[in-house]
Amino acid sequence: MSPVSRNRKPKRKGQQRPRPQSPVQAAVTAANDLLGMKSLYEAQLWAAGLVGGFWRAAWRQDGDPDETMDRSVERLVEALVERRSPATLAALLALGSVGFDEERDFFLDAATELTAEGVSPPDWYRQEQPELVDAWSVADLFGDIELITLGYSDIVIGVLVDHASALHIVQIAVVERSETDAQALARELGVNIDPKPKPVRLTPVQALERIDGPLGLFLVDGPEAHSEMLELPDDTNPAMEFALLQARIAGLSDDLPEIEDFEPAVDEFLASRPFEDVELARSWAVLAASSASSNGRRVRQIGPASLDYLLSVSVPANIEISDEDLARLPEIITAWVRFTASPEQREVWDERLPELLERFAEAYHDPELVEFRAESDELVALRDIEEALEADYDDLLPVPGDVDEMAHVLKIVVGDREKLVEVESAAELDELSDYIQEVFGLEADPAWDFVTVSGELIGPESEVMVAEIGIEGLGFGYAVGALDTVQARIDVLRVEPKSGEYPRVS
Repeated sequence: MSPVSRNRKPKRKGQQRPRPQSPVQAAVTAANDLLGMKSLYEAQLWAAGLVGGFWRAAWRQDGDPDETMDRSVERLVEALVERRSPATLAALLALGSVGFDEERDFFLDAATELTAEGVSPPDWYRQEQPELVDAWSVADLFGDIELITLGYSDIVIGVLVDHASALHIVQIAVVERSETDAQALARELGVNIDPKPKPVRLTPVQALERIDGPLGLFLVDGPEAHSEMLELPDDTNPAMEFALLQARIAGLSDDLPEIEDFEPAVDEFLASRPFEDVELARSWAVLAASSASSNGRRVRQIGPASLDYLLSVSVPANIEISDEDLARLPEIITAWVRFTASPEQREVWDERLPELLERFAEAYHDPELVEFRAESDELVALRDIEEALEADYDDLLPVPGDVDEMAHVLKIVVGDREKLVEVESAAELDELSDYIQEVFGLEADPAWDFVTVSGELIGPESEVMVAEIGIEGLGFGYAVGALDTVQARIDVLRVEPKSGEYPRVS
């Protein structure tokens, strides 16, 4: 008998090793823990941890993580509803108390099936989120890294926001209100940013403005750009609490903050000194200001870390720049930095900026990024950046006068399938949805949305034409099902005069 097998117990005939539980089965079993909880935030932490665990599993797998997550959630809800017990109702209610409205509604709709049958909700359940008591901020000299603390009646949440790079939400800490308050937590954790932190009080709208953008981008950019986040332990991994944060900030304001108009800052920059190439200077200023705004900052805010990420990662991967413009940019970037900087900040810039500009030149000519740009179908020329942004921020395009005479040629990709579809520009989105479902053999489903380039959702019976969201050279999205079970990418290849019958697959 070998040393490896010597101490093994013989297995009985027919004996099988226990199969490991699936994440869904484990979640259903763990739902019993909710019955012993006393407060809403305990249940929310349980639910947020479950959602975070599902996301981490989805990020590790091949394919679209959104689709993987949707399938997992659907299986989870089916399993919870099938059990029809107080524990599984508690799980649905806990899951219905985290995330954004659409996710919460999906779980709460399922919970009504059990409450209608007389299953009793847990004592901790409440429909309304606790209101914000106060919010505080501690940031570095440039605002690249910021700690925001949110005080509620039951808990205090500390959010470490990375306004500079792709992770966006670095860490989320949740502490019972009985142990500290928001200002005290800002002082305690703020020493990691400033040795002598002086927390600044924020209004609810200011807090939402600084968190909402980075939190939304967290799911989009973070896992792909920072794979090490997948390996972080649960107690320091922002994935395990972000769904709780989503739910709590949703109540900070009825409306999302308006995007700051960058035009005044750009005009003031152009008037601050003479420029050899005013058009290029304007394009850079628009790019820098819009980048700051999308990361939850004022348009004039930029620091060494955020400029380094913009120049070494974002621009080389997404922006097309001619050699002539590339040679002129360092002078323009230097002018923008000095325009936006305070006297105290300029001392740091004088030391750091030459290194960042050198890194930019190296990154833009990096062979891998050169190849990536050559193969990209979403590249934007720097001198066209303002036009691209206007397309992004306009909800709907004006209807052209010749719309009845034009057709849109669309490349539609669903999973690994791709089709070239031609439709009348005047066709309504209801017609386009029906045709997509027919062409790809999807089960007819009235629950669908088109996603504009600005991220706005347009649903059924909107009477919106293809011409109002289809911008030549850009793309938009399409999702079918209550949980966006099927998703499509639609690229507008060209808009041309009509010829023949529509719609058609070519």
